[in-house]
Amino acid sequence: MIKIIDLEAYRAVMSTGSTQGAAELLGISQSAVSRRISQLEEELGIQLFIREGARIVPSRLNELLETHVADVLERVHILDDAANKIRSGRYENALLRIAVPPGICRKIMPKIIAGFLDKYPQTRFEILHGTYDIISRMLDEKQAEIGFLRLPFRDSNFMYSDVIVARSVCVMAKDHPLTKHKIVRPENLRDEPLVLLGRRRSPRHDLDLVFSSHGVRPKIRLEAHSVSSACGFSAEGIGVSIVNSLLVQDCMDLDTEVRLFLPDVPHHFAFVYPDKPRLPELGVEFITYATGYLQALEPFPA
Repeated sequence: MIKIIDLEAYRAVMSTGSTQGAAELLGISQSAVSRRISQLEEELGIQLFIREGARIVPSRLNELLETHVADVLERVHILDDAANKIRSGRYENALLRIAVPPGICRKIMPKIIAGFLDKYPQTRFEILHGTYDIISRMLDEKQAEIGFLRLPFRDSNFMYSDVIVARSVCVMAKDHPLTKHKIVRPENLRDEPLVLLGRRRSPRHDLDLVFSSHGVRPKIRLEAHSVSSACGFSAEGIGVSIVNSLLVQDCMDLDTEVRLFLPDVPHHFAFVYPDKPRLPELGVEFITYATGYLQALEPFPA
């Protein structure tokens, strides 16, 4: 079977005119070059060079073969380059499948994708939507390579990016009396109609503890199940919603005001991806870019 290294030795001899020059070009010994040439001649059944003492001279048949060898090596180079790009995720029309909650799809994700495409225009995306439970299932079933999830997320088969921390904020109609406060506290919300996210969520449990510790019994007018819907209800004056400062960024076009809620009830997020198979380099770079973008988006830094 013809070996690529033998073809490379042949091309090096033809390029430099000697086995010594080929050895220097390839970084191997002169005897190794001669051995590879002999192996190639044996495999092809053709005498490629005529030995004249220490010199070798291309045979008459050599010129008939040289263009074919060059073509084979060029195709090998193309194959090797394609394999490197596939391993890194940089191949033409590379596809990244990313699962995210609907709450960041109106403005946040489009800006992230647009910024990333400025750097890596060959990338294609498939953006999948779902709740955090659905996103987790998409990762398990390999429907997506990357998922945006709320922490904690504990699964030894997955890794996650640097943590993105968001703070709790109050969203209210622009004419609401509480807009006069720069910071809203539990006592300010006593007897105030509230729009809160589903009671089964861990941030809701933390929020209930804050109200309880301040002796305030929340007056819940409406239970919502997404940040965008909670903000929409608040814009209509149905009640003050308490949501995280990250996802609220997708709702800033609503007729609302946003105020920091204290004491702080933080929210933690991250991009999650499988430990194996290894995420392509392009996917890692997307996670780094998107994480940095979201970390810089926090309107109320601690």
